[in-house]
Amino acid sequence: MRQIRSFLSNAACLTIGLVAAVSCTTAVDPTPIGSISVFPPLDSIEIGGTYGSWTVIVKDAQGRTLTGRALTWESANPEVATVDPSTGVVTGVGTGETPIFVRGGGQETFVAIRVLVPVAGIVATPDSFDLPLTTNRTIGLQIFGADGLAMTNRAVVWSTGNPSVAVVSATGVVTPIGIGITTVTAHVQNLPTKRDSVRVRVIGEPVTSVRIQPQQPLHILRLSQSKQLTAECLSALGQVLTGRPVTWVSTNPLVATVTNNGLVAGIGVGSANIGATCDNAASSAASFTVTLVPVASVSVTPSEVTMITQRSQQLTAIPRDSAGGALPLVGRSVVWSSSNTAIMSLTQQGVIFSESPGVSHVTVTVDGVTSPIVVVTINAPFAMSSTPPWMSTARRSVLTVDR
Repeated sequence: MRQIRSFLSNAACLTIGLVAAVSCTTAVDPTPIGSISVFPPLDSIEIGGTYGSWTVIVKDAQGRTLTGRALTWESANPEVATVDPSTGVVTGVGTGETPIFVRGGGQETFVAIRVLVPVAGIVATPDSFDLPLTTNRTIGLQIFGADGLAMTNRAVVWSTGNPSVAVVSATGVVTPIGIGITTVTAHVQNLPTKRDSVRVRVIGEPVTSVRIQPQQPLHILRLSQSKQLTAECLSALGQVLTGRPVTWVSTNPLVATVTNNGLVAGIGVGSANIGATCDNAASSAASFTVTLVPVASVSVTPSEVTMITQRSQQLTAIPRDSAGGALPLVGRSVVWSSSNTAIMSLTQQGVIFSESPGVSHVTVTVDGVTSPIVVVTINAPFAMSSTPPWMSTARRSVLTVDR
């Protein structure tokens, strides 16, 4: 039908041109405008700011897009914002709100414009922070004007530089996604130059406590023995956190030492605390007492003694473990005793001094374990004469004849 109208109009101009010398142009599409739409629905601009990047869509009553239609723009309140009537460029004049109308072909629409005091700056706090992998955090934000006063009526757009590390909500809540570093940025809506950024490092769950295994109120360790400890790094919820560095230390390395992997060795009799620190954040300690290996039996060398008076003899005690192995005497309780102190003296170092003939039974007790009896026989010294007792009568006769 539109083509028929155009053809009839052109034919009429041609007929008229043959009758009289008059000019005739092609007629404008007469299809009525059914609606006008304006995008985007801009929210606000600042005083002195401008905006004109509108997308205007004109349609007929059937929803078909129309082009080439003349439109006019008008501000309902020029004291708040003015608008170029032909281009639609809006300029902020004073604070407040006003509709901006778009008209054409008997139809109109409008967009509401809010004009605000200019933003002087925006500050996000803190500048940077560490964020545990299972914890969210809200970034603080302050927008202020030229007078330095805070502005609370401004919309903010948030973004993150690396969404695989952390994402951010429209209200500035940062949610960690994976361990790493990213930058979270906030800018005032429609003012991309008014921006600030925060460095966010997503880390593993923090260690809040350490549990040393095996768990015992007191660890008893024999001298020269060792024991393996392990440290469990725990979160605030008691979860075991793996892959965290652990540092071990002994409060008394003269009694017990500990390796970097928690192996404790007893090197001296006494007490020591073995501490474990996880991720340089939390510590715990285990108490150790290092004792000597228990004595199962005691032997004495020599096991029997025969001596004359006025002589000395050293006895040696040898404590042994349950497997028969010799143990050191250092640090042990050693007590020597004699059944007949009238014929001999006995020091606590195991030295016998014979005084008169007789028999005595000597024992030694090491850490409460007593040795078998050592029989000590003391004889009188041989009597000296002109003829030694070993020389026979016949030998004496021979010697007499030789003379």
